[in-house]
Amino acid sequence: MKLEHVDEKMTLKEIMDMDPSMETELFQLGFNACCSKMEKVEDIALDKGIDLKRAIDTLNGKIDEINTVSELLEDYQ
Repeated sequence: MKLEHVDEKMTLKEIMDMDPSMETELFQLGFNACCSKMEKVEDIALDKGIDLKRAIDTLNGKIDEINTVSELLEDYQ
């Protein structure tokens, strides 16, 4: 199943629910997923001074990686 790209209106919970590895990506970008799961990415980025475009690009890069691996596994089976 192909995952859709992340956008700034999504909550951290929505992103983390896409794939377990997304939580690590969020933490590496400076998002605190423990206390603000229901907040939108854009709101947290603004509050914490995180570069929103860079964060979205990084998260979508991870989504692309997950989708590529998933496609390769499907082709292999």
